[in-house]
Amino acid sequence: MKEDAKKIGVLKPIHSFRNDAWKCVKCKVCSMANPQEVKNHRFSSNCISGSYYFYEGFYPPGRFEIVRALTVEPPEIEITPEVLKIVYDCTLCGWCQTICGEMKDLEPTNAFMSLREFLVKNGSGPLPAHLEFIKSIKNYDNPWNYPRIQRDRWTKKVDVEVKDANKEEVEILYFVGCTGSYDPSFQEVTFSTVQILTRYGFEVGILGRNERCCGSTMLRVGYTDEFEKRKAEIIQQLNEVKAEFIVTACAGCYSTFKHSYQDKLNKPVLHMVEFLKKIMDEKGVKFKGEINKRVTYHDPCHLGRYFGIYDSPREIISSIPGLEFVEMERTRERSWCCGAGGGVRSGNPELAFNTALERIREAEYYGAEWFITACPFCEQNLREASKSKNGPPVKDLISIFSEVMD
Repeated sequence: MKEDAKKIGVLKPIHSFRNDAWKCVKCKVCSMANPQEVKNHRFSSNCISGSYYFYEGFYPPGRFEIVRALTVEPPEIEITPEVLKIVYDCTLCGWCQTICGEMKDLEPTNAFMSLREFLVKNGSGPLPAHLEFIKSIKNYDNPWNYPRIQRDRWTKKVDVEVKDANKEEVEILYFVGCTGSYDPSFQEVTFSTVQILTRYGFEVGILGRNERCCGSTMLRVGYTDEFEKRKAEIIQQLNEVKAEFIVTACAGCYSTFKHSYQDKLNKPVLHMVEFLKKIMDEKGVKFKGEINKRVTYHDPCHLGRYFGIYDSPREIISSIPGLEFVEMERTRERSWCCGAGGGVRSGNPELAFNTALERIREAEYYGAEWFITACPFCEQNLREASKSKNGPPVKDLISIFSEVMD
């Protein structure tokens, strides 16, 4: 098996995927949640855009046809608005590569990332909505046009010491990320992260106003030249910080660091779920109460399929007294995407919303009273969909743990 077929999120020149595109026989196995064993046909689909449009072009084989047509001489198609819609109505969730990498050594998700890079460099992509957040990242180091001076304002709301990692040596550099720094609906996770880390005796530092957007959203829509420039600057900044670990609660930041930064960083990067499991294993935990709820867990694509982090969150959930855990049909490597990634939430909000709503319905079908995840984009998108239908509250695992830890 090709090693890269196992690694989702690897960027290569588009022409390196020409053979993959030719090898795709359009078997449509990539559209099914569990080709080996379908337990519930209501939740058997697993390509969000294909399931939404029911049109062949929006399934992975259709995108592979675009790759094939653009890598022959002369190209067989023009890049029209319809082609751009097919390319960008994909969250890059990685399911197609999970199944095709195993069965056929194909790399569809990687190919579609490279296709976006190709379109941007040829002046065709990304979508206008994407250009708005790219401009904001360039100007303000976050996608939402917030001023830099507000990036560390959240620290005034916590009652624990957070050090300035620009000036002091710390054990953990907490990379907060744009969502954790600015979005009030996700800042509970930010507070919980520093509370847990300090509770277990770690010196925590942040970059504060000097923290910059990791560039994940730029990378996902194909804006790679600007991303590479930003990446080089951030690597230098992070390597100068004296810390043992970099910890983040953002699955997007984590995925970007691990894929694109890790080989040049001088310290390991852990998602907070990984670090929390490390705390449980090495220090042990005690709880001050219990939560009597039936819960399920949504695997974020950038933790699950991209890096295989499936067991740690489930072990943490199982350790919390009172929680009754139930799995959905589409789970672990076969998880249904929340719909927010790959620029879809900004480029096609209706598709993102309906994708999240489908996931909420699945959680309700299995009787979940709480819907737990570990990614700010998943949490935002799922919460909006759930609130619109009075569905189960969407919770972050880190916040739940913080509530009941002694």
